[in-house]
Amino acid sequence: MSSIDMGQRARTGGLIGIVRQPLVWLGLALIILVVLLSLPLTIAIGPMYWDTYLYIDAAQRIANGQIPSVDFIAPVGPLAYYLFKWGLSLFPNAQLLLLAQWCLLAVTAPLMALVVADVAKRNVSLAFALLIPFLIFTICPANVKFYHAFPGLDGFGIYNRHGIELLYVLTSGLLFLKQGRKLAWFCALAMLALFLVKITAFIAGGMIGLVAILAGRLKWTDVLLAAVIFAVPLIAIEITTGFVSAYLGSIAELIGINEGGILGRFLGAGSSKLDVVLPLGIIAVMLGWSLLSGSEQHVKFFDRSFWWLAVAIVAGTFYETQNTGSQEYIFVWPVLLVIWGRLMGAPQRSRQLFLALAAFACVPSVSVVLYKTIRSVVVMPTYESLDLPIVRNMERVASRPEIVDMAKLLVDHYIEYPEPYAALAAKGHLPSWQYFSELDFQLFWVLTVARGAEAVLAFEKENNVHLDSLMALDFTSPMPWILNRVPTKHIQIGADPMRTIPEMSEETKAAIEATDGVLRAKCPSMPARTDIETIYKAALTDRVVVPIDACWDLLVRPGILPS
Repeated sequence: MSSIDMGQRARTGGLIGIVRQPLVWLGLALIILVVLLSLPLTIAIGPMYWDTYLYIDAAQRIANGQIPSVDFIAPVGPLAYYLFKWGLSLFPNAQLLLLAQWCLLAVTAPLMALVVADVAKRNVSLAFALLIPFLIFTICPANVKFYHAFPGLDGFGIYNRHGIELLYVLTSGLLFLKQGRKLAWFCALAMLALFLVKITAFIAGGMIGLVAILAGRLKWTDVLLAAVIFAVPLIAIEITTGFVSAYLGSIAELIGINEGGILGRFLGAGSSKLDVVLPLGIIAVMLGWSLLSGSEQHVKFFDRSFWWLAVAIVAGTFYETQNTGSQEYIFVWPVLLVIWGRLMGAPQRSRQLFLALAAFACVPSVSVVLYKTIRSVVVMPTYESLDLPIVRNMERVASRPEIVDMAKLLVDHYIEYPEPYAALAAKGHLPSWQYFSELDFQLFWVLTVARGAEAVLAFEKENNVHLDSLMALDFTSPMPWILNRVPTKHIQIGADPMRTIPEMSEETKAAIEATDGVLRAKCPSMPARTDIETIYKAALTDRVVVPIDACWDLLVRPGILPS
């Protein structure tokens, strides 16, 4: 063979060798995401998309020195809010949903890289089998459950997706990383991230970790090391800011507000994902029979497949009680890979049955998330975007032209006909049963926010005043970020009077009274808006009410306007 042929084969082998490295694909994916975040992209708006604006609300609060749980109540942990805020500094043109979805990769990608690199040394195919689902679910901003027939990316339940993605990473590490200090560090960092993302995800992770300890995958010295690594940063944060106690206190407060519906939530979680739980349950029964028959005698008792799958089902169902149909049960995938590896010596019929049931449990979630994401990208050339530069990055959403036209029509409609919607709100009803899932409402809401921002600026110019601080009597309050004002302290983000707003404290009352301008949305009247204003009524009594726009009233703090 000539030297040229040998050199060509070496180059080809080197290229193939690089392509076969899972970490190369992970790195390439991250580079592509960084490029996409650097571009002023527009995406198809989805149902309940206004959840996305909770992140810019939190980012503005953090930028003004507020600490989550200490200075404002949040329904979840602070990690993603800080990552989003830092990401917005790096990528000021980023599409907001994409940044909110991908910001957690700053934590999950290094942890997953650790797992994939370790597994690739033994089995490259297995490493790819772990990496590919991780990339699909972390990249695609889509939930498994459908709330609207038209294409659109899901801007709600983002923190639920973050929690489930971290559980996928934790489960992968517990099952596939070798024992030792590396695994201890991995578990500590993963559990710390879970604690700082969502407490129910942390508890679910604790269930999986307990089985790992019982199975002997974590030695007690490793458990102790992981506990120290986990606790030290939290102790330091608590001493310097008081965050941890405030965080746990706010969680207890939210549990108190929501305690009445826990049974319904368990039933809802199980029934809504029966297509996943049923095949997993059948596999669990099969594994339970194997456990009783002793077919896995070569494996430690609590390391047997039944326990891993059972805890995954229980932990997933528990997590789903506080979830909103996001990417449920995806962390069962690593468990199924372990079970499949142990079935290599089993009869062919058993392996075929397992594959069929595993496919029923896993394929729908992957296919739906991919389908919704790809479909939303494909239709974008036919979609119409908004032109509202005053709301900054919030304008980068689009929908079908007829839906955009309907959203614009709704602005005039609600102004001209307020009475029917006020009557519905007085009886505790919205204009439709799934009002917040309607795409025209989500677009209409952005249109009215733009009107409100313009009206505030016009009011300030006309009266020669500047409102340093702002808040809104609505579910989300992006106005301080849009106009770069100070958000009100000690009020929660994601204001749901039924689920997230506690009784007004003296601290909250004083903070609202000190706020220069409180915005009251009027298009249309909604029960939640009325209830929010009722909760804060005692802090708003002396306000000067100025109708700055047909859709907005501005409640001005006494002393702002000239007498």
